[in-house]
Amino acid sequence: MLPAPAATATDPPEQREILGQALADAVYYRDPPALCRACDALERLCDDCAAGLARASAYLALGRKLGIEVPQ
Repeated sequence: MLPAPAATATDPPEQREILGQALADAVYYRDPPALCRACDALERLCDDCAAGLARASAYLALGRKLGIEVPQ
């Protein structure tokens, strides 16, 4: 099986827009909640919220690397 081609600046604008929206959805899903009992108890991000934040940051970094605008 061949690897999927990477998104580039030559992709059609509508595909780049859809990819940006998909990344924005993924970031929203992984963004830690405003209220988390575990974080409150620890007085810092709990492991789950920290992992979600790291994943969201990785999604944003991927968008920047690919030159994709990720709506906020």
